[in-house]
Amino acid sequence: MKRSVIKVLLVILLIFLPVILHQTYRWMTALPDQITIAAGHPEGRYYSMAVQLKDLLEEQLGTKVKIIQTKGSLENLALLSSGKADLGFYQPGAEYVLKEFQAEPDNVPVPEQEEPEQICFIANLYSQVVHVIVPADSEIFKLADLQGHRVALGEQGSGDLAASLPLLKHAQISVEDIHPVYLSYEEIEKQFENNQLDAAIMTVGIEAPVLHELLDTGKYRILEIPYIEALTRKESHFDEYEIPAGMFRRADPVVPPQDLPTVSCDAHLLARESVSEDLVSGVTAIILHQDFSRQLQLNELIEGGNSFARDGQGFPLHAGADHIYNPELKPFLNSEFVEVTEGMRSFIVSMLIATYLLYRQIQKRREKAKEHKLDRYIRELVAIENKQMKLDGNNPSDGPALMILLDEVTKLRQENLTQFSAHELNEDRATDAFLEMCHALSDKINAKLLGWKIDRLGEKIQKSSDS
Repeated sequence: MKRSVIKVLLVILLIFLPVILHQTYRWMTALPDQITIAAGHPEGRYYSMAVQLKDLLEEQLGTKVKIIQTKGSLENLALLSSGKADLGFYQPGAEYVLKEFQAEPDNVPVPEQEEPEQICFIANLYSQVVHVIVPADSEIFKLADLQGHRVALGEQGSGDLAASLPLLKHAQISVEDIHPVYLSYEEIEKQFENNQLDAAIMTVGIEAPVLHELLDTGKYRILEIPYIEALTRKESHFDEYEIPAGMFRRADPVVPPQDLPTVSCDAHLLARESVSEDLVSGVTAIILHQDFSRQLQLNELIEGGNSFARDGQGFPLHAGADHIYNPELKPFLNSEFVEVTEGMRSFIVSMLIATYLLYRQIQKRREKAKEHKLDRYIRELVAIENKQMKLDGNNPSDGPALMILLDEVTKLRQENLTQFSAHELNEDRATDAFLEMCHALSDKINAKLLGWKIDRLGEKIQKSSDS
């Protein structure tokens, strides 16, 4: 009966196991209710892209998005590492360049965490072009002329600063040779208007509104960067770039008046490794869709597609993004599903093993219990045999005693037979041996009873002949 119940329970478990696993997977891998994007300054392109991405994520995936205003790449990276942001924009090389540079102590908050989270790559979005901007009537005509002047290098911890420092080094100018200021884009515009700033090094997308607002006025010009090939050879995160003539102003004065060689850095979107694969897949699909690229004028992404989006990875590719870039390599089972169900599968297997071992233990105890009963029967049978050994059938009183012993053997055998099924009797050799012992003892007692009856019959014949 108990064995049948166990079988029924196992069948029920196997039937409902897929449903349990499916519901558990949906619960544990569901898209988060809210995510956080570490963007940048509201006037920068990072922030505008974050806003556009926020709208599309909330519309298509139903996930609420919170945008954190930051001072740039270094703070974004710190927020990702500390787990306070899920997605973040980053300029390659910023951490390396700014690692030992700090103009104002404690100006950029870097969250502390004993075990920083692994950061992964999602996509390369566009090129951030280095612009060295000076007033049109300035006496600064080349990089070397920046010495002794008030120059905006970008906010501390920003990609602007990470690009400005190598550029100054390339021009063999130290920070001490200039009057550096660390300003936001809004502050740069104000100080230019108030004649409080001599130059600004800005590393932004060529479509950034702040560039067009400044340069379209005709009041500013862009300096040429010399020895571009030498710069890109020394600083691997820089690429050669050419700003087309008339990009910012086509009326006189044209800005720039001719094609202008400069350098650029990539703009990467990163994510924590622990962010849901399905969410990152959704983000990657949105970014690679041409509607997103057109709205934000990401012409390089439109032309280059997946190849441009995957360019310059400085971090391991997130599994969710890899599912979009290489859909043919997507595993049959989602890795999150495997991770989520691993504990449950281990638990179920452990429970099955434990159930089997418990069942075996119960079976052994039953077998031991049966053996104990058989031992009792054997002991009683041996006692009966000892009694019959004292009776040889020669005395007149031996007959009734032998008959009683024969009845006891019969009852003992019957009682034993009621304790075992036919299958157990067939399989259990000990029970078979006990029954053979019963038969042998019964034969002995019957033989003595036969002798006793013959003796009693002889006595009757003798009495009859005497009379």
